[in-house]
Amino acid sequence: MPTVLVVDDEAFIRSALRKILERGGMTVIEAASATEALGLLAATVGPDAVVSDVLMPGMGGLAFYDEMIKQSPGLNGRVVFLTGAARDPAIHGPIEQRGVPLISKIDDLMLVLDAVRLATFKK
Repeated sequence: MPTVLVVDDEAFIRSALRKILERGGMTVIEAASATEALGLLAATVGPDAVVSDVLMPGMGGLAFYDEMIKQSPGLNGRVVFLTGAARDPAIHGPIEQRGVPLISKIDDLMLVLDAVRLATFKK
């Protein structure tokens, strides 16, 4: 059963993603911030995939991604970004440069399950 780390400062988004991913047969670990997520990655066996918000207080999603890949290079290609601002070129441009999928929070969150399934096949 794949393990997914969900990183989002909004508890209701984490809860919704947990339900979707668990119904899809995945184990979910949650973090309310990028800093908390980096601590979890350092303290545990790494997840199979990561779903991260882009716009978070403190360390944002892009800085988190860059630091996470330094810390856990095996997660490269196994990350999915979520944001409510997916159509903003200042948001999606840098994410596209990193080659990471981006899903809008206003779209059907079931898309996250499909994206995570694809990401976990990249092992």
